Amino acid sequence: MRALHYCSISFLYILSTLTSSVLAFATPASFAPAGSTPSGTLSTNRYPTTLNLAAPAVTSVLSNIALPSIKTIVAANLLPTSILGYYKYEYGVSYAYGAATATTAYLALSALLSAPVNVFTTTAQIHAAAIVFYGIRLNVFLFYREFCNARFRRMRERIEDRQKKKEGNTGLIGRFLNRTPFILSCAMLYAGLASPALTSAKLIQIGAAPTCEIAAILYRALVGFTWFGFMLGAVGDLTKSIVKGKKGPDHLVTGGVYRFFRHPNYTGEMIGWTSSYLASIVAILGTKKLEIVKVLSPVLLLSSLGAVGILFVLCAATSNLERRQMEKYGDTNEYKEWTKKSWVGPKLKAAKKKEENQE
Repeated sequence: MRALHYCSISFLYILSTLTSSVLAFATPASFAPAGSTPSGTLSTNRYPTTLNLAAPAVTSVLSNIALPSIKTIVAANLLPTSILGYYKYEYGVSYAYGAATATTAYLALSALLSAPVNVFTTTAQIHAAAIVFYGIRLNVFLFYREFCNARFRRMRERIEDRQKKKEGNTGLIGRFLNRTPFILSCAMLYAGLASPALTSAKLIQIGAAPTCEIAAILYRALVGFTWFGFMLGAVGDLTKSIVKGKKGPDHLVTGGVYRFFRHPNYTGEMIGWTSSYLASIVAILGTKKLEIVKVLSPVLLLSSLGAVGILFVLCAATSNLERRQMEKYGDTNEYKEWTKKSWVGPKLKAAKKKEENQE
């Protein structure tokens, strides 16, 4: 009980410390660009580049956008994860995953919508919107699959039954004690995944947008790859659902995006989250201000933990699904030809122990 208490306090302290570096620090005087006034109204500096298409490009203008508080960010990640995770174990890594990331990114997006219009702000809005899209899309798909796919419902119940056996006859208190470390770690993971959107919003708030042309272009490209990855995962889930709905749950899907990506849902997520993470790094380094890099280093750590954590989970999931498909379809010519032409995506060494079918 005492260990759990310390674990909970440690989680809240770490998350608050990391998040505060983005949301609560005062704007150093050295961050304020030339031309600023005491009221925070600054002159707009354009890049003399092709980025000046329709709106002011990346600027160094202080903005009075209202970012969410630390308590709000903690609540956005901890509440859905704890409520859903305590109710059903599997919900803590499914519905809570989508709800926490979408809610946190929405908080950043709502703040960004009040920022001055320029290229970096617009791109940051698109970045945050990508994470919101991912979370909502994921939960809609999970809701559909749970109520329209009997196999998935049985799989979820097996996961829940297995977890209850591990917890034993400990009652409500025992379930709380057993699941709390899992819930806290998931909440921190989700906060890390959504924090790149908050990072961009903070840069805009303190007038520290990228001043390097290459960084600005690269940031936009990475945001584009974020959308590409999340859309790839969405198309993969939709394609598999339609094909298996028509041809049966045991049919091997090899058409559409599956022609090129063997596991587009996992590969798409990896592309999306990695690009989102790298976009935040590029945005920070593109300011060319060491003070900002130092101040935002804690949130970079949080983002790094989120990126590494989700990549590990998705690579392991890819390996397990690859092994299960090999066992099920490995002797068929269709599978052999398909694996020659499609990309499996990043994966870990396949585990020996069999896992529940999660297709």
